[in-house]
Amino acid sequence: MIKNRLRRVNLGVKFSIAVTILIGMTMVGVATLIINYQEESLRQSAFENNLSMTRNLADDAVEPLLVFDPLRLDELVRTVLDATSCIYAMIIDGKGRIVAHTDRGFLGNSITRDKFPQLIEHLKIGKGVIREFRFQGQSVKEFSVPIKVRNEILGLATVTYSIPNIDLIIKDKLWRLKKYIYLISGIMILAGIIGAVMVSNVLTRPLKKLKAKMLNVQSGNLNVEAENPNIVKCWERLNCHKEECPSYGHLRCWAEAGTFCHGKVQGEFAQKIGDCRKCVVYRESCGDEINELIEVFNQMVKDLRYNLDELEQANKEKAKLERLSELGEMATTVAHETKNPLNSIRLATSYLKKNFRGEILSEFLTIIEEEVRRLNDITSNFLGFSRPAPLKLKPCDINAIIKPTVELIRQEATERNIELILLTDENLSPVNCDYSRIKQAILNLLINAMDVSGEGDSITVTTESENSNIKISVQDTGPGITNENTEKIFKPFYTTKTRGSGLGLAIVDRVAKEHNGEIKVDSSPGKGTKFTIVMPVIEYAKT
Repeated sequence: MIKNRLRRVNLGVKFSIAVTILIGMTMVGVATLIINYQEESLRQSAFENNLSMTRNLADDAVEPLLVFDPLRLDELVRTVLDATSCIYAMIIDGKGRIVAHTDRGFLGNSITRDKFPQLIEHLKIGKGVIREFRFQGQSVKEFSVPIKVRNEILGLATVTYSIPNIDLIIKDKLWRLKKYIYLISGIMILAGIIGAVMVSNVLTRPLKKLKAKMLNVQSGNLNVEAENPNIVKCWERLNCHKEECPSYGHLRCWAEAGTFCHGKVQGEFAQKIGDCRKCVVYRESCGDEINELIEVFNQMVKDLRYNLDELEQANKEKAKLERLSELGEMATTVAHETKNPLNSIRLATSYLKKNFRGEILSEFLTIIEEEVRRLNDITSNFLGFSRPAPLKLKPCDINAIIKPTVELIRQEATERNIELILLTDENLSPVNCDYSRIKQAILNLLINAMDVSGEGDSITVTTESENSNIKISVQDTGPGITNENTEKIFKPFYTTKTRGSGLGLAIVDRVAKEHNGEIKVDSSPGKGTKFTIVMPVIEYAKT
């Protein structure tokens, strides 16, 4: 019954009720804890105050008891009687005789062992005693403290308090506390209700708009689109200048087929939406679940409208997409096949530069060599980053990988008057790695160092061991990297150079992580840059 009624209540009211109940339960729990704690604190405080008053009476009674000043003793017990909840007070001398009492009728009486055994024993050994009993029909608590000078017992100071009176005082103080708690709770609940209503309005307003759009679709109007004020322009957010991309100049790039995301042509919506959900453009555009629902609705309506309007063109579109897919495969094949010709062109260019002279010829050969190297880097980075092959792990000597890799750029370094230094630790333990991947990572770091180095600079490659890891460092004396760029250099396609794909350091970062390692960078403007790959060595069982 209640469940059916709740179903008929709108979402905003349900949310407000839930928040109000939650705040109310929280305040009840907190109030209960505070009141219980305060009650216990008040009782403890009353106990300590009563005990302290009894001790003060015992201390004040020392001198008049020594000289036996009954007037002063009487004044002391009557002063105690003025305290709240005190029933009576008395002072007993060392012989068990009452020498001062708030009820003077008890003066001169002696306490006997039969009547007050505890007081007698504690009087003799000089200890205090606290006991509860009934007196004149009410519960009382009696505090008795010995009166002594050094180790000599002079007597006993006794003060009796009414427990009901103490309870009344505590209840009065707790009632004042409860009033404040009730007031604060009421304010909190009211504020919670107001806040819940405001939040529910914020949450339900786009849902109401979405509902209106759905009713339009239900009536047959497919030319609708739910508004989303958080839409991000991908070309601005990603600083992309690829005007040929289908999403350039259009909103909702995830809904466009064939976009140039991540350096390759993407598929249609259903194929790429899984990757798009991880993209910063999609996350910022959708925001929370409600905005994502709006985008799902917009895409659903768009797909439905597209399917109805383009039903006759479905087969043609399918053929077109298949051709695009084949072109993509062909592009990958061409990229593979162009690597060897590019290397051949580079070797031929190098040969011509060495064996033939001529200013114009040298200039053109240099341009050819640079462009071939750039195309080769872009092709290698594209293939390696977009379609990484499975790792082929085997025990390797890192120095055996680094030495020939360094030699690949030594000639260029010599020609550019860049000093290339190799410092290897020949006692390194083997690592379990993919030879080609590690070589590519080291080569990328060397190429990056060469790109930022000028004539007279140096590049130092170092290997060393550290605990159960090995460290491969490539350090240059170039211009260095700012702190702002240091946080971005490992992101794919990010580059500060006018040329290059921006994948070199991203590949290095991925290779390091694939080998359970990491890459570190230490750089500052004007002081060069040092990249360090840290990898675990193979640990053999001790026999």
